[in-house]
Amino acid sequence: MIDLVDNLVPATLDVYALIFRSGQFNKYVEAIFRIWTFALRWKRKNYNKAPLVFLSDIFYWNGINHPFLNVLQEHLTCFTEYFVKNVHSKIRANTSQNATVDNIIKQAYVIMNHDCTFKDAYCKTRRYPYTLTALNCLYNKTALFLLQHFQDLYHDCEKSKPKPNNRRKSNPKSNPKSNKRGKKLPEIYHLATLNEDVNLQRLPTGYSTAHPPHPEFCDKCGLPFTDNNGSAFICGHGYHSNCYRGKCIHCEEFYKKGIFKNVKKFLERIEKGADTLTEEDVDNDDEDDVENVEENSGEVETIDILASLAAQIEQIKYW
Repeated sequence: MIDLVDNLVPATLDVYALIFRSGQFNKYVEAIFRIWTFALRWKRKNYNKAPLVFLSDIFYWNGINHPFLNVLQEHLTCFTEYFVKNVHSKIRANTSQNATVDNIIKQAYVIMNHDCTFKDAYCKTRRYPYTLTALNCLYNKTALFLLQHFQDLYHDCEKSKPKPNNRRKSNPKSNPKSNKRGKKLPEIYHLATLNEDVNLQRLPTGYSTAHPPHPEFCDKCGLPFTDNNGSAFICGHGYHSNCYRGKCIHCEEFYKKGIFKNVKKFLERIEKGADTLTEEDVDNDDEDDVENVEENSGEVETIDILASLAAQIEQIKYW
């Protein structure tokens, strides 16, 4: 929950609405790296490479003092990719994954010249679907939901556990999910509050590393926490105050390996040419992407949200 509220949500909401549109270049670069860490954890085969290309360009331009870097820093808002992403979504919806470069280009021409919906997107005016009253009601409903969820999390503290792996003997050298001792690391965890079994991609970054977090012990020295002499971080790892050195050593190693691995795959893809599919290209992990989804505000429920919210706030003192 800490990872969701303090990491995922702020990064995804702020990166364009606040940071990009206000022209804060340094914070934008930092946000791009943070979003790349999400893609690495979720194993998104395109998004775990594209941000690295952008960051590589930034570091290269900075190293040679290229004037284009100054243009980016001073005029960041002029380089919006909204129109590119919009066109990309249109083309992707009308082409197959096996289409050649020439076929994709031809299809793009057809879409731009004959698709009226594309032109209408920039010509027609649209009315915002929510009134101020509806927004206030939705705001209170969201607050009520979060309070109830946090209360459930409090009562279910320390109840979420890893599920045992299948007892099949495997070769530790060929098993990427094994630690240095050859012990197979958990791949599925049961979340008590949600009553669901989830894989590592839905957990904080620390659970994807070679050293999963141990909530009751320091992830540096292995000794237990006593008298609140340590802290747990967004990644899930925790350290004693005197063991922490300004960074999580386990997640740093995970990110380093992720950078080398995905840069290597990106270079292999370029060297093989645009018309040659790699094994990673064939393995489509983006099937759950949903495009062209229309929002439907619906009718706001006329229930006494405020009374329920006030009652839930009153219950906080009993947590």
